[in-house]
Amino acid sequence: MKQIRFPSKSMRHLVMGLLVFSSIPLQAQTTPLVTDPQIRAELQTLLRDICDWSIAIELCSGEIKVQERRRTSIFINSNLARVLIAGYEILGERRYLDEAFAWFDRLAAQQQITRAANGDTVGWWGDFSPTTNIYLADAGTSASAMATAVRYASAERRRIYLDALHRFARFVTHGSAEDPQQQGRGGSPGWIITTGPDRGALGTGYYRGQLAIAPYTISTAVTGSGFFSALYRLSGQIEYLETAEAAGEWLLEQRRPDGRMPYVLENKRYDNWPVNTMSYISDGLIGLYRRTPHEETRQLIANSINRNVQWLIINQNKHGVWGHMRSEDQQRSQGAVNLMVLYYSAISPEKIVLDSIEKNYRFFLDKKNLRRYGVMDLPISTGFLGLSIAEVLQPGITYRVE
Repeated sequence: MKQIRFPSKSMRHLVMGLLVFSSIPLQAQTTPLVTDPQIRAELQTLLRDICDWSIAIELCSGEIKVQERRRTSIFINSNLARVLIAGYEILGERRYLDEAFAWFDRLAAQQQITRAANGDTVGWWGDFSPTTNIYLADAGTSASAMATAVRYASAERRRIYLDALHRFARFVTHGSAEDPQQQGRGGSPGWIITTGPDRGALGTGYYRGQLAIAPYTISTAVTGSGFFSALYRLSGQIEYLETAEAAGEWLLEQRRPDGRMPYVLENKRYDNWPVNTMSYISDGLIGLYRRTPHEETRQLIANSINRNVQWLIINQNKHGVWGHMRSEDQQRSQGAVNLMVLYYSAISPEKIVLDSIEKNYRFFLDKKNLRRYGVMDLPISTGFLGLSIAEVLQPGITYRVE
């Protein structure tokens, strides 16, 4: 894959000078990103179009009606459902919430139940693809999205969702006594690493026919930091927060000096999906930042992600996006915008960060760019874009769980 072209050396020096701090004072209030009524209206129209498309492709059916090959993935559907919940809050359309509920009802019913070695009842999700992989990253993305629906659920639906979320948390923590899919791969003691230099990291799940408990960047982010911080806010159980904060610390320790985040999988590091990696790590760290009650944790994140934001600005292309058009890396890249939204709105409102965010969303307000990018064609791209547009309109909205 071709390397992303860097801006000029003078631009890099400008970014370095503006964003590198030894300690960043946290902002007491959220700083809005979009104050122009016309731009807000255009962004809301785009969000509405994405929500309407999510219903049109029959998200609640579990098999979305698109030409793209991935039609039954739990993480794709759950991201779109998370967009629908934000759409309900911003646009006031009850049908968006109803569609999200219909999907999460199906997701809860699809959870598989087994026993951990300690006798606990645990629950897991395999991806709905033909191979039905048990990937904790995909399942954690889905569980985090379900957590955002709990606050609107009726008492019975709330109970069903919370039961499913707690069972999944126990599965990640305690594993299973036997191979959950009876494929001879053995049971698991759990996927959370509790000792040694990788303390806080999570394993993959089952990967390429084997139990995979070595650190995996993506599951550590979206499940470790993201899902467990959400479940902490829903339940108040301190052990969930401890898991989320340990995962966050491991992620921050992986950051390279230039702000790039490595993709670690089964004791190997890969460099071919840099923005994809940043996107998922952003999701986990944002969730942790917005949900932890500990100022020390928020300060730790704030003092580290300035380098990540710097890396994103340097690598943003002239169009305002990242990666090569429609590539696997680019399809997931919009999640990284949310890190800049957090940084600008809650940590340090640097103009250069706002300029980068504006450059990004203005690309999508030009309708001819939507098709080029794959919006309302590629479901992964569409879901991540919907989340980023919602965050630009109302920072923090897609991370609310209480």
